[in-house]
Amino acid sequence: MSKRLKGPARHTAPGVGAAWIENKAVFVFGDGLIRLGEKEVYPHQGGILAMTGDPLRNAILTSGDDGKVIRVDGEGDTQVIFDAPRIWLDAIELHPETGRIAVAVGKQVALIELGGEVATLTPPKGPTAFAFNEEGTELAVAHSGGISLFDTRAKELVQEIPCGGGPISVAYSVQNAFLFVGLSEPALAGWRLRDGKAFKMGGYPAKPRQLYVLEDGGIVLTSGGPALLAWPILGDRGPMGQQAGVYRPRLGLVTAVVGIGHQALVGWSDGGVDQVDLFSGQFKHLCGTRPRRELVDDPRKLRRGVISLALHPSGKQFGWVTEDGAHGHLWLT
Repeated sequence: MSKRLKGPARHTAPGVGAAWIENKAVFVFGDGLIRLGEKEVYPHQGGILAMTGDPLRNAILTSGDDGKVIRVDGEGDTQVIFDAPRIWLDAIELHPETGRIAVAVGKQVALIELGGEVATLTPPKGPTAFAFNEEGTELAVAHSGGISLFDTRAKELVQEIPCGGGPISVAYSVQNAFLFVGLSEPALAGWRLRDGKAFKMGGYPAKPRQLYVLEDGGIVLTSGGPALLAWPILGDRGPMGQQAGVYRPRLGLVTAVVGIGHQALVGWSDGGVDQVDLFSGQFKHLCGTRPRRELVDDPRKLRRGVISLALHPSGKQFGWVTEDGAHGHLWLT
């Protein structure tokens, strides 16, 4: 069972992301609106294209079509920390401990240090997604030709990893042993970083836009499948030669994933959210559209899917926002 904190609300613009600032649920929308509890702010001079949480500083970071990166705290106070006039900033990633921020700036990447210093990194093609390694000393930049690895201290290119299929998401495994990439193809690909051994997993009807590595490092959860696909990461071989755990509490496409312990929260193309126990396979409906046993519409054509799930650091609450602006937050019990 889950206890409702606040009934589902709806905004007229698409959702961009959900997060938590201490005990306050935060929802970000494409028209520039940020809802922080009962407060509403419009920090950008235009729309918001991407966001990420900054839990150690009790804030979120947003990037917009006005060329600005803005830090917003729980009271709605704002600080512009980067400005590239007339350039859309449509991807952003933060390493919480170091405070380093990576932002897509046209065909380049702005690497922003906690003190405000900005370095420019230039991958071969325009960036589509980022991931920092555990220590924040390396940045993986996904682009249409593959993955570029940059040393964030020396601000220089370390390695190019060619990859076809159009990388759109990227994640390091725990201890930086493996690198995973979601492809436009659609498929999931990756490499064992110590020797470059490549692997590829298919069976995705949609693009794996979200990759989530559980804290214990044993499983990577992915969106884009007709079910929740949970790939085991076992020892030196990682996912190679393994079969994914398949969890199908409803028919449709998985559009958002997050997890804690052996529990996964799964957002779907129809706007529903389910909780899945990765050990037992048991599941329960949490919010949004209830599970159906037959498909009424092509899930690839729906425009109401869950695009962001945000767990509170305690693991006892979560927030969600959908493509059509529905949003809310609940207790987990």
